Amino acid sequence: MLLNPETFPIIMAHEPAAANGIGDTAAWCDLSKAKGVLITFIHYRGGDTNWTLDVHESPITTGTTAIAIDFPIWAAVDALNDPTMVRLADGVGFTINTGTMTGSQIVQFYIDASILSPGCRYIQAGSTGGNASSYAAILYQLVGARYQGDKAL
Repeated sequence: MLLNPETFPIIMAHEPAAANGIGDTAAWCDLSKAKGVLITFIHYRGGDTNWTLDVHESPITTGTTAIAIDFPIWAAVDALNDPTMVRLADGVGFTINTGTMTGSQIVQFYIDASILSPGCRYIQAGSTGGNASSYAAILYQLVGARYQGDKAL
C-alpha cells in the first residue's frame, strides 16, 4: 500500500547532524489536524555514546515537558544489514545503546494525538546524549491529516 503524501505528509523534524547536537532542537509538529504522527529517528553510530530519544508536548511551540503516557515503539537496530522493524514494548522513550547497537539504527515512535495532555497540540522529538561522530536525522509523518477543505473535520 502506498502512503499518499497528501494524506500522510512527511515533515523534516531535524536535518542530518551530529547526534550530540540535536538535543531539544527538532521542529515542533502541530497535531491539531491529524490523528497522530509517526516519528522516525535515523542514527549512524560513529562513536560509543548512547543516544536517548523522547517526545515533548506543549500547547505552544516551546517547552520540554515529556509525554508521560506509553506509546508504540519499533526499531531496526542494525538497519543496514537487517531493515526489519521489530515492535518493542510500549514506552515513553528509547535508548540507542551504542555499546551493543553498532552500525545504523532506525527507531520509530507513534504518537496518537489523543494521548496528549489537555490543551496540548504540539509535539517535539527530543534527545539526550549522542556522540559528535555519530550522525542522526528525524522525520515526522502525519497520520490521518485533515485539511480545512476535508469533510472529515
